[in-house]
Amino acid sequence: MVTPREFWNMRSATYDQGSGEEYAAAYDKTVSNTLKYLDGDDRVLEFACGTGITTVAIAPHVAFVRAIDISDEMVGKAREKFQTLGLSNVELSQTDLFDPCLEEGSFDAVTAFNVLLYVENREEVLARIRSLLKPGGMFLSATDCLGEGITRVGIRKFWKSHTGSMPYVAFDSRKKLEKEIAQAGFTVLERENLFPAPPNLFVAAKKL
Repeated sequence: MVTPREFWNMRSATYDQGSGEEYAAAYDKTVSNTLKYLDGDDRVLEFACGTGITTVAIAPHVAFVRAIDISDEMVGKAREKFQTLGLSNVELSQTDLFDPCLEEGSFDAVTAFNVLLYVENREEVLARIRSLLKPGGMFLSATDCLGEGITRVGIRKFWKSHTGSMPYVAFDSRKKLEKEIAQAGFTVLERENLFPAPPNLFVAAKKL
């Protein structure tokens, strides 16, 4: 079976031309929803930053962004964007969420865009995100909920994940995903579906 790093390294070559364009409006709405909960003094962790599509839109509005991704190819493409745009307040590295270099209680917000459906150990991931936030910090996510109905995307990902050509994929309902976030120690302040099919659920949640 392909590993997550291998899979996303392969996807990096065409990610912006594929998912980036198809979900362009959803990405724009994700950013606009996110910025409502951030201010100029905030330190933000972007979990699974990918090629930096959302990072380049968020970074100018906050004090600091720590952007991480497990794919070195994704990180390479993101770094090119950040250098071209001169984003001096972004620290980028190829690592995972559990790297001890990420200090607990050090971020005002953690973002996780289009990644939670690929997380098999979600309970641990949500607990880790909560631990990295300051008291009252914000968790901001957008996630495809493939369990809401049959879609071409869902069928393709189900087949690929079960044949080993892509890693684990979750098939959540919107209600189930929101419940898991709440059970992890967050109060959900906002939710919005950003894409018709499959639903792409934006959630803004505050650390209790």
